Amino acid sequence: MMKTTSSIVVVLLVLCLFLPNAARCADEEIWWESAREEADKEGYKLINTKELAEILDSDSTAIIVDVRADYEFMAGHIPDAENMEFDLGDRMGLSDEKRTAFTELIGGDKQRRVIIYCRSFR
Repeated sequence: MMKTTSSIVVVLLVLCLFLPNAARCADEEIWWESAREEADKEGYKLINTKELAEILDSDSTAIIVDVRADYEFMAGHIPDAENMEFDLGDRMGLSDEKRTAFTELIGGDKQRRVIIYCRSFR
């Protein structure tokens, strides 16, 4: 009886370890799909690290712009990324000053691929 009880306890402990991870993976898949749908609706595309590597390997003119605050950028960033902070208010429109700075940052080529990243997709 003791051996059976011990076996049940071990099985329950193992399930407690792995079931939350399975649920979290499902949540991440739902989150990612929701984020991609929002991106499509807003006119941009979300990519993963593999897709980023493929873009950078095939397009030498692509530019990476990190739009986090400068202190976050200094704490760590994608190699060769440029930093230009954007905040949520910028979603409503850019000031002339910020628009000019961004245009200067990415250059005059309207066909240049611009990869923007932040701490979240919003």
